[in-house]
Amino acid sequence: MHAAVACIHEAADLLRAEHALSDDAGRLTDKAAQVLRESGGIRLLQAASHGGYEADPLVFFEWVRAVARYNPSAGWIAGVVGVHPWEIALADPRLQDEIYGADQNTWIASPYAPQGRGKKVDGGFLFSGEWQYSTGTDHCGWVVLGGLVTDANGEFEGFPDVRHFFLPRGDYEIVEDSWHVMGLAGTGSKDIVIDGALMPEHRTVGHVQLGEGQY
Repeated sequence: MHAAVACIHEAADLLRAEHALSDDAGRLTDKAAQVLRESGGIRLLQAASHGGYEADPLVFFEWVRAVARYNPSAGWIAGVVGVHPWEIALADPRLQDEIYGADQNTWIASPYAPQGRGKKVDGGFLFSGEWQYSTGTDHCGWVVLGGLVTDANGEFEGFPDVRHFFLPRGDYEIVEDSWHVMGLAGTGSKDIVIDGALMPEHRTVGHVQLGEGQY
C-alpha cells in the first residue's frame, strides 16, 4: 500500500468527524485539507522534477476512494484537484516552476468549461470571464480555467482556439456565498470571476494540442 493511501486510513476518524463540519461551512475544513496535504495524495500524479511521485494512476484511484470512504466532500476534491498536476507536467516548464517553485504542495483548482475570453495582446492575453463549480478553491493557490482566444477586437479567428489558462490566486476572485447545494456542500465549489487579468502565453495549454499529444 502506498504511503499516501495508508495516511488516509490512519486519519479515518478525523476525516469522518470533519465531514458534517465541512458541509455546514460550505467548504472543506482546514483540518480535513491538512490531512490530504500531509498524505501527499495530491502529488501522486505530479512530476518527480517538481516534488511529485509520478505514481501509477491505479494508486491515485485507490487514494481517492480511500478519502471518499471517510469524507465524501474531501473525496470529490481529491479526485478533481489531484488530476491537475498531471496536466501541469505536460505544460511549459516555466509554468511548472511558477506553480511549484516556492511550494511543491501547491493545489490548483478548475473548472475547464471554456467560459472565458482571452484577448490577444503583446506577449500574451487579457483574460476575463465567470465560471461556476471551482471545487476546493479555498485551499488552492492557482486555478486552471477554460477559455477561447479572440483577436484584439474580441472577435474569433477561424476555428475556435480553446485553451486552458493558469492563473495565480491574486489574479482571480472567489465569489463567496455562491455555493448552496443539498449534497457535497463541503466541496466548496464556488464561482470564479476574472476581469482583465494580463497573462503570458506560456501560462496556457492549447486544447487541440493537448488532445493530440503534442506536449
